[in-house]
Amino acid sequence: MKTLKLSATLMLLGALSVGMAQTIDEQITAIQNASPEERVTLVNEFKTTLSTLSSEERAEAIAQLRASMPTDTTRTQTQTKTKERSRLNQMEQTESMKREQNMNQNQVPNQSMRQGTQSGDTPNKFMNRKQ
Repeated sequence: MKTLKLSATLMLLGALSVGMAQTIDEQITAIQNASPEERVTLVNEFKTTLSTLSSEERAEAIAQLRASMPTDTTRTQTQTKTKERSRLNQMEQTESMKREQNMNQNQVPNQSMRQGTQSGDTPNKFMNRKQ
């Protein structure tokens, strides 16, 4: 029941909004100036208006809307560059960690060998023992 009332209210509000924005120009201006939440509703209303137009009028209206809206290409390119930089940073960090790990693994045997020779022990000490 609530859904039905909500739907009816939204349809009435949409019809009133479409009636208020009588021309395509007015609708496009309203879309440009709307917040992101309102823009969704206004674009849906614009689509409803488009459905009533002839194919030529529809094509002109769509072209007009596209020309008036800022392109998302710049934002998409910026997001792509940011993701690429992030990926490269992760790769560099991973490579750095691998190098560090390899150095640490190589240092452990060297340290144990140095400790053994510094204490006077040699690997062949048992052979130098007198019996």
